[in-house]
Amino acid sequence: MRDGEQGGARERILGAAIEVVAREGIEALTVRAIALEAGVNVAAINYYFGSKERLVEEVLARTLENGLGEQLRELDTFIEAEGGDVRAALERFVPAFFPDAVRYPRLSAAHLHDAIVRQDYTGETVQRYRDFLEGFFRRVRPALPAGSEEEQRLRVAAFWSAIHMVCLAPRLCEGFVLDDLHAPAGAAPFARLLVRQLLGERPEAQGRPRGPKRRRDPA
Repeated sequence: MRDGEQGGARERILGAAIEVVAREGIEALTVRAIALEAGVNVAAINYYFGSKERLVEEVLARTLENGLGEQLRELDTFIEAEGGDVRAALERFVPAFFPDAVRYPRLSAAHLHDAIVRQDYTGETVQRYRDFLEGFFRRVRPALPAGSEEEQRLRVAAFWSAIHMVCLAPRLCEGFVLDDLHAPAGAAPFARLLVRQLLGERPEAQGRPRGPKRRRDPA
């Protein structure tokens, strides 16, 4: 088999495994389900990946890079496009982040499976997520309200905790969070609220005069 054909078959199997996880969850990722989705025999999975465990590692690594590495690069693009305005960049970044994350909650659950189910925080996924938080913190820190570093880090933790809760369980807060977060236009109001909680009110809003006080007529 030629190298191109081997690479094509390997990518097809990897893509099929990602599709199974996104649709049914990590628990449904059996060798038989992957083979059926990819249109290959079971032996092909062992041939290209050696074991199901190795395939799972590659699935998580590939989707994690798409979910974390690309997000920081996208945030950088928005910050540059907004001339360094972190608030404006985040108000574009968050609605762009939500659609796929809300549409595929089982992928997020797969990444955090060991942390949530086993309370095991030693894996590569957790370390890469912490690296992501550090990268995000460095980018937004110039726009965070004045305070101690501990307070600023808490703001970042609260920001992402709110986002991940919605991504992991999109319908958990039904009746409070709009159900159209899968569309950027639907995610925009929620994004503005999250950004305001992270960065505080806009400086011009804080300094805006409230208008003259109403004069009381003497009794």
